[in-house]
Amino acid sequence: MKKLLVAAMTTGLLMSASAHAMEEPAKAKTCVGCHGADGNSMVPNFPKLAGQHASYLEKQLKDFRDGFRKDATMVPFAKGLSDQEIKDLAAYYAAQTAK
Repeated sequence: MKKLLVAAMTTGLLMSASAHAMEEPAKAKTCVGCHGADGNSMVPNFPKLAGQHASYLEKQLKDFRDGFRKDATMVPFAKGLSDQEIKDLAAYYAAQTAK
């Protein structure tokens, strides 16, 4: 019985964590114009974010923010992001399904 209870609690925690990752961060509304509502850009010039690894997305956003990558659109947007907002955006887009 204890094993069943532990398994049920663990599953609940995992589902709760994944549900949190699926919530659209407020800053994602700025991304929609170029990268699409769910990170699946329809324009070849703008990369698809959906399904990318969160660590990759996080690094790219930090590189734009910190001046290691240059892009006239991304740099001004990324400059205003905190580490937590970057983590949230990366988790959100990593959890989306690439189409």
